Amino acid sequence: MTKCGDTDVTDNLLDEVEKRPNPTAISDLIGSHVTRIAAGACHTIAIIKGSPYPFGLNSSGQLGNGKIMTQSTPRKTDDLDHVTGVFAGYHQTFFVRSSGTIELNEIVGPSYPVKYPSKVDRDSFEKILHSGEKLDLMALVENVFSSLSCINNSFLFKDERRYNVSSDRSHGIDLDQVMETFMLFDESPAKKQFLDLVVDSLSIAYSSWNPKLLSVEGLRLFLILPWLPVFTENVTTDTLIRVHAPFVEAMCSLNEQLGSTLESWWSQLSTRHFRRMVAVFKTAVRTLLHAEKGPASCQHYLHILQKLFLINQSYHTIPLETFYIEEISSIINLKLEYYNMVTKQHSFKTDKDYWTYYPFLLNGLAKGELLFVEAGLIQAIHAQNAMLTSGGFGDNPANILHCEISVRRDFIVADTMLKLSSLSDADLRKAFKVKIIGEEADDAGGVRKEFFLIVMRKILQPEYGMFSEDEESHLVWFSGLSAEFCEREQFRQLGKLVGLAVYNSVIVPFPFPLALYKFLLDTPPTLDDLSELSPSEGKGLQALIDYEGDDVEDVFGLNFCITFDVFGEKKQVEMVPGGEDKAVTNANRDEYVRLFVRHRLELGLNNEIAEQALMFRKGFTDALHSRVLRFFQPRELMELIVGNENYDWNEFRDLVDYKGEYTAAHPAIQAFWKAFFALDEEERKKFLQFLSGSTRLPLAGMKELKAVIQPSSPESLPVAHTCFNLLDLPNISDDVEMLRRLRISIEHTEGFTLV
Repeated sequence: MTKCGDTDVTDNLLDEVEKRPNPTAISDLIGSHVTRIAAGACHTIAIIKGSPYPFGLNSSGQLGNGKIMTQSTPRKTDDLDHVTGVFAGYHQTFFVRSSGTIELNEIVGPSYPVKYPSKVDRDSFEKILHSGEKLDLMALVENVFSSLSCINNSFLFKDERRYNVSSDRSHGIDLDQVMETFMLFDESPAKKQFLDLVVDSLSIAYSSWNPKLLSVEGLRLFLILPWLPVFTENVTTDTLIRVHAPFVEAMCSLNEQLGSTLESWWSQLSTRHFRRMVAVFKTAVRTLLHAEKGPASCQHYLHILQKLFLINQSYHTIPLETFYIEEISSIINLKLEYYNMVTKQHSFKTDKDYWTYYPFLLNGLAKGELLFVEAGLIQAIHAQNAMLTSGGFGDNPANILHCEISVRRDFIVADTMLKLSSLSDADLRKAFKVKIIGEEADDAGGVRKEFFLIVMRKILQPEYGMFSEDEESHLVWFSGLSAEFCEREQFRQLGKLVGLAVYNSVIVPFPFPLALYKFLLDTPPTLDDLSELSPSEGKGLQALIDYEGDDVEDVFGLNFCITFDVFGEKKQVEMVPGGEDKAVTNANRDEYVRLFVRHRLELGLNNEIAEQALMFRKGFTDALHSRVLRFFQPRELMELIVGNENYDWNEFRDLVDYKGEYTAAHPAIQAFWKAFFALDEEERKKFLQFLSGSTRLPLAGMKELKAVIQPSSPESLPVAHTCFNLLDLPNISDDVEMLRRLRISIEHTEGFTLV
């Protein structure tokens, strides 16, 4: 090989060279058989019959003729012959010469063929797999997965989508093809051997990772690799070390610009591909969790999961429950963790060292437990502060530890509203107790349960004007009446009452749609929410959206107005300026539906619903000023407040405990269960209310009831202690008589009197 040119020579002559933006014929070479050609910055070399014909700038001797003068036309260099290859640098030229005779056909074609990175796609993979050539498939796997460039070059679309890769455009990958290709591993009896080879090959590929040299196309591997089975199947801590850890570390090493591009690509993923991304990092966290590792060992995985969660909150690609790791609550004592985190029990730990710092991983039950821990902690702190302030004597200890209100049964709503308005913030942080004037019972929890039941039942009645009930769904919503007919302060006190119920672990009968809990969590309602409250309105709006004709304006005859019923009088409101004259068309019907839902559920006539709902939320947060509240999803908050109706009566029977002489085999217990299962569904719900104070179940279901049955005299009726979900059951073995007495008891459940 011969080199011509030196980079130390200046290139002042550049300015003297004529610039030609379009291709120009080289007349001196017309008729010649050019077999090689190379171009540098400002010089060109053509090879004819093994001899170079250079021209152009020669300031560094790059033309190879022993001079430094610019040569404007091609001239043969006599000192060089037998040239078989030529390569040009910026100011250099490299010649490859042959020692033998050069035949014309020996130097046809490129000086050095361009080599492309190996790649794989579904067709090539499947073809080799089905051919049975195991070694060929192993070679392909090894070649591709040992090179980041080869991985990034694989599974690309065959059309223009593979080009113009950027954050706001396509990544160029056919991800469905990726998924289908990697699923083909399942068809091979040598699947484990192939996947072991993938793991070994990836170790080689990861070793070449350098984020400083990365271009946007180099991000493709972060979308391709997660579909490999090794990321989610039979994952061990060794797998994490060899596969997951290098992958996530590379991802976390991206600069801000490339990181934003990857997040943009994530936001554009379809449901199945986004779910796969989440599954990969959840699998890593779950594996470390079972290996008794804490969040400190999962920081990279948790960091990426949190990014995916935030993206999902904006784009709603998958259900938020997909992020939950159910076994966290069974492996980790979350109550203790949350207590330690809040009270800073371990000075060497930060909040990120606790699982409770990552609420998006926790299910509704786990978050409910944290809320109750927080409530108990706040109650204890306020009680301690009150004792210190009072010097530990003087005040009635019950007044220091509890917030007790006294109400009259006949005026229970009015008295409750009055008492709530006088409570201080400190009072709201204490354990809540109720005294019914003229009745004997001391409130150990049962009086409180029944108090909430009666107040909620009464305050929802039409005479109070606070809420209106839908005739179809029997759900209620804010009435939207003006302050003249319905005081705003009452909504605040009711919000306090609901907050106190949650704060004191009491389920309340509150027949609101999911939209209320969305409002409490700052989530806008949708057409589905309106359909739940008012099926007729929801059905009509859905029909408008689904209509396939192009004559919406003629068929539906709607404008941008909504009508409210106020004491039988119809009042029309424009949803946009000039709404009465703005027709609903095919083009604007989605906007119409969105505005209708907003006015119907959020605003109301003259913003009356907005004011009522705002006061309710203010009262709710007055009583439940919780850092845990924001962790909940709307349906989880709904079940926390009103419980659920996921009844499994067989599970209930299996979970009941017995005291005294009673066991599951005792004749009285056998008679009781025979009588219980003779009740119809509504009667069983009444029994549940008789026993626990509510027809609905806590967030955790039947197991949270912790019901107990103990013996009582054969002559008595069944008696329930709702404070403890405890049933006194007469010691009789006649199931018919047991059924008769049981029905008497469940029909007489109201009253705050001692047994």
